[in-house]
Amino acid sequence: MLEIAQLVSGYRRTDVARQVLNSTHHLGAKYMYDKAHAVCVASLALKLYDLLAKDHGMGSRERLLLEVSGILHDIGIYVSPSGHHKHSFYLVDAADIFGLRRTDKNIVANVVRYHRRVPPRETHVPYMSLAKSDRAIVSKLASILRVADALDTAHQQKIRSFTLERSEDAYALWVPKDIGDISLERESLRRKGDMFADVFGAPIDLKQGVSPVD
Repeated sequence: MLEIAQLVSGYRRTDVARQVLNSTHHLGAKYMYDKAHAVCVASLALKLYDLLAKDHGMGSRERLLLEVSGILHDIGIYVSPSGHHKHSFYLVDAADIFGLRRTDKNIVANVVRYHRRVPPRETHVPYMSLAKSDRAIVSKLASILRVADALDTAHQQKIRSFTLERSEDAYALWVPKDIGDISLERESLRRKGDMFADVFGAPIDLKQGVSPVD
């Protein structure tokens, strides 16, 4: 019945989607997640997802899976800060998240796996075991999540919003000057934005001031 409700609603903000997120937060709390960081990263990821709608071609189902991934991306720290992206994968893979089908959870587990460090490779069995269409979803969502995570790399929720500027060969995220120094976030985005450039075909940069698109 849950699966039918999800398919009919397109994973929009229905009671089922809210229950999915409630279950997700319960799982995060079980592993003592940094809730403020998790919520901030999920929110930034959703904003970028919405601004990139014409570029990624995904819908409300994938949007929900991105939000779940944003909330859970760091739970592997409970096991060990070292290699925590891999621990996050195992914890999500083994968990019961109310309302998610197994195929959905496989996507979420892989998205959190690739929120840092190396992108998917042909030697990564869990990723290669996914259907080709699901691998494409994982790559798109993980690349967006990496950008969002970079924007809160200090876990201080300094950046809460941005505008997106597109050009023929680049993307730029503009944040206000009054939030202070963003050198740490800019450097983090430089390191983590490589997957975004590969997936979306152009690099992404963090800039400060008034966006030309305003």
